[in-house]
Amino acid sequence: MKYKVCEIETITPFHIGNKEGSLEETLHYVPSDTLFSAFCNVYRILYGEDELKKLIEEFTTKPPFLLSSAFPAVNGTLFFPTPKNSKLVSDDEILNKKLKKIEFVSEEIFKELIKEGKIEVKKEWVTVDGKGIAKEKIEKLWVEKEVARVTIDRKTNASQLYYQGEVIFNGLHFLIDLKDENYWKEIETTIRVMEHEGIGGERTYGKGLFKIKKVRDIEFNENKSEWFLTLSMYCPKKEELKGIKGYFEYITRGGWVYSPEEKGLRKKFLRMFVEGSVFNKKIVGGMVKVAEGRHDVFRYGYAFPIGVKNEI
Repeated sequence: MKYKVCEIETITPFHIGNKEGSLEETLHYVPSDTLFSAFCNVYRILYGEDELKKLIEEFTTKPPFLLSSAFPAVNGTLFFPTPKNSKLVSDDEILNKKLKKIEFVSEEIFKELIKEGKIEVKKEWVTVDGKGIAKEKIEKLWVEKEVARVTIDRKTNASQLYYQGEVIFNGLHFLIDLKDENYWKEIETTIRVMEHEGIGGERTYGKGLFKIKKVRDIEFNENKSEWFLTLSMYCPKKEELKGIKGYFEYITRGGWVYSPEEKGLRKKFLRMFVEGSVFNKKIVGGMVKVAEGRHDVFRYGYAFPIGVKNEI
């Protein structure tokens, strides 16, 4: 199938919260729910609160488009999460141990894995940082660092030192599955304004800014089987859990509501399957209500399904 891929050049470091209450930890990609939240924030600025409500209502029934998570890109090479059911193999025992820690694979290798389920890996394919594999020479997918910050107590003027984790990407990319062509102009406009608003945490400090390099079509020769991989964080509907099997991991998502109308409102905790998880049937997911206030707050939980080989 064909999708649109948005390739972006990062301008400032990103902080993508991984653990509530911890500024030190950060994810090494942008989850789909974080990306969708940033999209909605800018959509509201451009088109108003009423239009955003209409958009959310559509997403609770029939989404006009789907978003993947945003994954690393280096010098034009796009990386995708390693499919949880795939086998990266080598005759080299030391290399085999390294391959178990691979988080991302290049577009070329990803396409091979969703068709064949396994691939013989050469030593020189492993990136210098050991986080990914690509047939071209790649140094690092990202650089992570901690930055010292100081807070000042307004009453006592006492200072307190803390550290914040941030990630410097060469680039990122995410996919769009456009279900309704009538939405494309609004989607493209919103994404371009997002350049200046940023994605993720600590945006008041200038984090998460980027510039769009290009938007183009991308096609996967998907395996025609009953097994599917998700390129987004996925929260299944109750009825989807019946008989579900696969190769997967999950993460607990929480956090606080970011809205002009709501301050200090906590989102309920939610377990979601991570990107690269593979399931034995078509997966859908949906929007999940995570807070109530002046308006309902939803977390984006739609899968971005890609057909994969079900036998290894």
